[in-house]
Amino acid sequence: MRSQVSAQSHLEYRPSGFHWRRRWPRRALRIWTPSKKIALLFSLRSHVLPDAKALAQKLTLLSDIAFAGVTERTMAIAPDIMERLLVELCRFLIEAADVAREMEALRTPEAAAFDLACANAAMATLRHAIASRDREKARNPLREVACRLGVPLDEADPDWQRLAFRALRVMLDAEQENLRRDQGDFGGPSPAFQTARSLLDAGTPSAVVQPIAPPAHPASIVPPAKPAMPDASTIATAASMQPHDAPRTGFSPPIEVAADEVIPASKASEAIPGTSVCPDILTGSGRYIEERCKGYSSFKPYEQPCSKAGESWARNSAPNARSTASLFGRIFGNKPADQVSDAEMKASWEVVARLPRNYQAKTSKMSPQEAADDADATERHNAEITRAKLEKQGASPGKIEFEILKGRIRRLRTATIYRHMQDLQRICVYLKKRGHLTKNIMEDHIWDSAELARRDILEEDNERLTWFGKLEGLFRSPIYQTKLEDVGDPMFWAPLIAVHMGLRSEEILQLYLDDIQIIDKIPCIVLKQGPGQHLKSQASRRTVPIHDNLLKLGFMQLVALRRREGEPRLFPWLERSQSKKTFTETFSKRFTKYRQDHKIYDAQRDFHSFRTTFNDLVILAERQDSHRRALMGHVERDVGITNYNPSGFSMRTLRDCVNAVEVDISMIRSPFAEVATAGVTDLSAHRTKTTA
Repeated sequence: MRSQVSAQSHLEYRPSGFHWRRRWPRRALRIWTPSKKIALLFSLRSHVLPDAKALAQKLTLLSDIAFAGVTERTMAIAPDIMERLLVELCRFLIEAADVAREMEALRTPEAAAFDLACANAAMATLRHAIASRDREKARNPLREVACRLGVPLDEADPDWQRLAFRALRVMLDAEQENLRRDQGDFGGPSPAFQTARSLLDAGTPSAVVQPIAPPAHPASIVPPAKPAMPDASTIATAASMQPHDAPRTGFSPPIEVAADEVIPASKASEAIPGTSVCPDILTGSGRYIEERCKGYSSFKPYEQPCSKAGESWARNSAPNARSTASLFGRIFGNKPADQVSDAEMKASWEVVARLPRNYQAKTSKMSPQEAADDADATERHNAEITRAKLEKQGASPGKIEFEILKGRIRRLRTATIYRHMQDLQRICVYLKKRGHLTKNIMEDHIWDSAELARRDILEEDNERLTWFGKLEGLFRSPIYQTKLEDVGDPMFWAPLIAVHMGLRSEEILQLYLDDIQIIDKIPCIVLKQGPGQHLKSQASRRTVPIHDNLLKLGFMQLVALRRREGEPRLFPWLERSQSKKTFTETFSKRFTKYRQDHKIYDAQRDFHSFRTTFNDLVILAERQDSHRRALMGHVERDVGITNYNPSGFSMRTLRDCVNAVEVDISMIRSPFAEVATAGVTDLSAHRTKTTA
């Protein structure tokens, strides 16, 4: 016995549970007979109606795609081929006329009037063909275009009628465009004028232009002949011309050359940055990133690049700019930037706001629009299932709402979207300064400070928290309780150094042994810009005394061990990441996995939270703000300190400030201590110690 579930197509209920059943479509059976069975039947292995509905919807969608694929494979003229043929036909007609117009000799008023009459006659012929549905006028032009593109054209296909009729309209549009151009109406200023105006607005001085040598045989250039009357063969001949082989009139900015040197027109646009042809989004972004990596930032005509700044930008900011370029290259179909309209730009940010947080434009098989739509559909589907299950269990409305909200897909945060906006605007400003854009197309789309603040307020809290109340859980994890294979494991030492001294992760992980010095009989860490070392700012150059807790755990013993081993770094086995070339990127992944494995992970408490914790502990110890800023590497703005105490504070003063930070390390086992003497307080470790 079986019953059809009326609310859901292809869904049946049988004693064994819900089943999905669908007949083979007739259009598919005419092409392919898969089996003797007249229907597909799958058990959904469920008696729960919401679950069965969800599975049935997915199977129905997949079968629709499969059946459509079976039938579409037999079409000789697919939709994308049809579109390509029509676009190329139109482009050939217009470009061929442009080449003929540029190379034609001086003509008399009578010849111009005759050409105008021919153009009008051609348009009248095409209009008559459209009115009478005479598709023969488009047959030869379509054959020529298909032949040049290498596209097989099946004129017996039913879609041939549609293609030919659309070709008539395209040919009429092209003739009308050619007529307007022949009368001097090009639909706007020339590319050369647009580039010149943008260069003038940017303050670029004019270059000295030297005459280019004329061709050796000017008489060999013969303008193409015009037909006597415009008929179908005339249009086909125009379509069959070789516009790509003919000389183009693309704009080349003024180039200073020697008197005896001739620069080909094809190389002129490559001689200086900024051409009239706007590059596509990925190409333009790539040029911007390349120049920033070289050390350019303002892109002024006489800017001198700073290689050090370029290396820093390439390491810290280039990956973000590349991700923005990849994202919007996919959103806009990698079209030239000057073809992006305001409406498209507005719609793009609406898509970005709906993107899942884990979406990767460079590697994902789905487009951003598809990923956003899929996330919305999945979220709705999950909410329906959760609601149905909880309602069946008799859960309260509060619990149902909580579980539905908990199951939402995380989307891009406001800060991430704004970062994409900033990077895209910088790319647009670069393209404008290089003469590719007449205006910054992001100018009216980036959020102002008020809008950014409004969105921040509406967003769920995700600010970084301190490790207050959580350090004990971290210090009772295995790495702080058991004997280490490597007594200098950065997973052990780096968090301790950060929470006791307020250092940043990269400042810790890149330490040389020479950075650990004895100053005024006080062990200190000297933070400076050395070979292979990078500091965040000028204020980051500082000297911080080592906390007594670190000395008790054997920090100086580790330094002595590394010296005996002949290692230059404190953590010699750390490797830099491939993308940002930093130790932090590699170490952060390991630190995150360690916390997840030992159930102490919290997204709002990361490694940088140790530095925040140190800052708060210094404040709680009621130490001077000037001392705190000196230890943290923050900019000092007190004139009494910067002008009257330029040499800084004594190491004794800073040591007292560092040691004012109280952190309980009684449960931590020193890497250099024996098990029998280690004062650990972890229960399992204590049992191990007592039974040994």
